[in-house]
Amino acid sequence: MGQTITEKILSRAAGRPVSPGEYIEVSSRVPITMGRFTGDRTSPMMKELGVDKLFDPNLIHFVDGHIGTSPSHNAGEARSRTREFGKRMGIPLENIFELGRAGIEHVVSGDNAWALPGEIFMCAHNNGHTTTSGALGAFAFPLTFGSNNYLITGKTWVRVPDSVKIVVNGKLPKGVVGRDVVEYALGQIGPIASAGKVIEWVGPAIDDMSIDSRFTLCCNALFFGAWTAIINPDQKCIEYVKSRNPNPFEPLYSDPDASYAHVFEIDVSNLVPQIVPPPERYHVHPVTQHEGKPINRGFAGSCANGRMEDMRMVAQVLKGRKIHPEVVFNITPGTDRILKQCVQEGLMEIFLEAEAIVPVPSCSMCAGLTTPLGAGDVCVATGTCNYRGRMGSRDAEIYLANAATVAASCVEGKIADPRKYL
Repeated sequence: MGQTITEKILSRAAGRPVSPGEYIEVSSRVPITMGRFTGDRTSPMMKELGVDKLFDPNLIHFVDGHIGTSPSHNAGEARSRTREFGKRMGIPLENIFELGRAGIEHVVSGDNAWALPGEIFMCAHNNGHTTTSGALGAFAFPLTFGSNNYLITGKTWVRVPDSVKIVVNGKLPKGVVGRDVVEYALGQIGPIASAGKVIEWVGPAIDDMSIDSRFTLCCNALFFGAWTAIINPDQKCIEYVKSRNPNPFEPLYSDPDASYAHVFEIDVSNLVPQIVPPPERYHVHPVTQHEGKPINRGFAGSCANGRMEDMRMVAQVLKGRKIHPEVVFNITPGTDRILKQCVQEGLMEIFLEAEAIVPVPSCSMCAGLTTPLGAGDVCVATGTCNYRGRMGSRDAEIYLANAATVAASCVEGKIADPRKYL
């Protein structure tokens, strides 16, 4: 019997063949990522434990990704404590990504290809979208309660998970991207069938997807109930990683006769842009079902859709147009690297001419940290969640969609099908 890519990665890490259900001890040679909040929480815990040394300071990256330029005094104090912790533990300054060279942790990780194909990639504490880096052929997961132990010992334990295969057939139609595929699949499969498992995305439509769209697929694994998600690395992936990370790697791939807990097949040949109305995350409809719904807020950004593919889609819709006068449109690039590229490609001028606002790269509006929603607001967003209160008031409504749908809706002041703008 063959092995899945996940089983092969964990077998390599354990130093022996493993099977689903086994508990194993593993380590990783790639950096572990920590957010500003996790650094702030870790420092006092380490002091209380009397710890003054980490397993390898060179393999720890702090990314100040969530809060952006918040005026909160607590944010400033937390940053100071994080810097102090890094200095005390000998973490190199170049490993601390603060404002000006930061962004959302999972987008920064992808920008730099820290998660090498064939390796385990971890994020400290409870950060469910760590799964994003599975798009690079890595087994990516949040450490949660094992974080401090790993920082001290460089080891943690995992239970080898079962895998679920989602085969995506067909060719993506115009105006349909990875965000639509993952939402459609969620609507078809639901939040239970993949619980605690690994989603392995395969198929011709996945092969045709950009790396940015693949990141989006893996980012949303937790809404399926999955532990993480992964994509077998193809030449497109390998070239992407080599262009951003000089370290050597050895990719791994699923065997043709590998065993899966479930196999689902979907065909996207006739798929249209999708939309997720509030408040349940897994009720997914074609955008045409909600066309005409008045909105007054829009957001393009987040770890799900704050990448260059998304910024270009927004610019394509906004070019030569103005945002509806009753709409506030927040466009937040996922990292400073992406922000700079937006400037270089002339996208920033398009955003500003359309009268959008562009906060510093961060989680931004997705976490209600910039332009929060008020009671009665209706927002269409590329954020990760549409729960009540997620982006501000519990009396606001959040509709989730791809970046082009968000931009088209902000132009019209109502939910709109973006395909006529593309």
